[in-house]
Amino acid sequence: MRQKSQTVHEGGLKKLQAVDYEKCIYNCLLIKQKFIGRGPRYIYLFKNQICIGKSPFVQIPERQFQINQDMRIQWSYKKNQLKSVIFQVGGEQFEYFGTNEQLRELKQKIALYVFQVKIQDEYQAESILGKGSYATVLELSSLQCQKQYAAKCIDQQRINEKKNGYKQLLQEIETMRILSEIKHQNILQLHELYIGNQNYYLVMELAKGGSLLSLMKKRQTLFSRSDIRIIMKQLLEGLAFIHSHNIMHRDLKPENILFMNKDLESLVIADFGLAQSVDSHPYTYPKCGTPGFVAPEILEQDSDQAKYSVLCDIFSAGVILYILLIGEPLFEKKDRKEQLELNRKCDINFSKFSHDQLNDIEKDLLIKMLSRNPEFRWSANSLLKHKFFVSDDQIESEIDFYKLNNMAILKKSMMPTFLKNPFMQNNCKNQPTTRDKSISLINRQRNCTLVMQTNLRFDKSSQEQLNIDQVVGIGSFGLFKDEINQKNF
Repeated sequence: MRQKSQTVHEGGLKKLQAVDYEKCIYNCLLIKQKFIGRGPRYIYLFKNQICIGKSPFVQIPERQFQINQDMRIQWSYKKNQLKSVIFQVGGEQFEYFGTNEQLRELKQKIALYVFQVKIQDEYQAESILGKGSYATVLELSSLQCQKQYAAKCIDQQRINEKKNGYKQLLQEIETMRILSEIKHQNILQLHELYIGNQNYYLVMELAKGGSLLSLMKKRQTLFSRSDIRIIMKQLLEGLAFIHSHNIMHRDLKPENILFMNKDLESLVIADFGLAQSVDSHPYTYPKCGTPGFVAPEILEQDSDQAKYSVLCDIFSAGVILYILLIGEPLFEKKDRKEQLELNRKCDINFSKFSHDQLNDIEKDLLIKMLSRNPEFRWSANSLLKHKFFVSDDQIESEIDFYKLNNMAILKKSMMPTFLKNPFMQNNCKNQPTTRDKSISLINRQRNCTLVMQTNLRFDKSSQEQLNIDQVVGIGSFGLFKDEINQKNF
């Protein structure tokens, strides 16, 4: 093998290294057709590099491409069929040919690791789903299979101008990549990465069922206990998976809990824009989140070197559970400063609620999630074993029997409505509704006012979040259509 044909790219020419093929996550056989050395090439994909050799499992390959933010991949087509893959590295291009089936499989495997170009070859932009300060969410349809996806489109200029903005973007991508390598039903999956002239594109699954917040806006009554159990069980199972990778979400709230369809059992956790590995210390944004949901230990940080744990997400999940059970914010103040101070102090009094509002099992679960001291909070896996998550029959067997036998309570069928809910579209005072029949026999009277200030930010340096429920004008859609739908970049 001639030395000049050996190439490694990582910002410059470096000596080729021996390859540990046990770490290979995918391999295939393609063909080099141009210039000297045409013939078969064995392609090996690793999480941090791509190796190409003339022979299988050669110790020192012909080429080694380091996977980093500068590497690009382009696909060439012939009559809507993939014809070749082009690796764009260090100002050079390396093209390899294969069948449509071979290249489709390679594309699927490599899509989580490398930015691809020419998104318009694969997708058609359909509509805007939501808009934030640095990103817009589009609905895309695949040109190959007509399946719908969501794409988080991040403005390159704005994110690069922001302090630590690009670093946080790479962390978000790395987080979603890790959580998408092994699919979990309660995590929104990253599908592909693209880069255009103006935007980065994170192509993800499309959650057609909307957000938990949107469901709260539409409801006229509180969720039933069985529905709350379904929601919280999935949320905690998703958190357990995230936390098993030592990753903190750091911005759990109803907007970031989505449903793949109209079934409550299709819950996924989304928006990892502030996610961070516990070990990636110091954190990019040590003080971040949403007032009213953020854990007290994050608010008390007074140093960029401060450290906390995945249990910060358990607190946020506890706030969500509280809202679902009671129907009002845990820390409710009109002034943001007051709200943050209440959030930081975390002085929660559950004794003010009667047994009909919160039973002992629910109070116990909330206490284990909302402890001000994270050392006393339970992990997601431990919480899933709590009595709250066993069946209705088992729960009722442990509730005060005199209440179960109180016929006046058993005959209650009306649940209070969200009459004071500012999200309600219509006044329903004359249209009382019943609680879901799957609720346990005890009907609890509750304060149903729901006032949530979920879009406030207390740290101006933290990443602006994307509100997918926000209605935006269609006028700006043309900016994305120009980049996605037109056949020239």
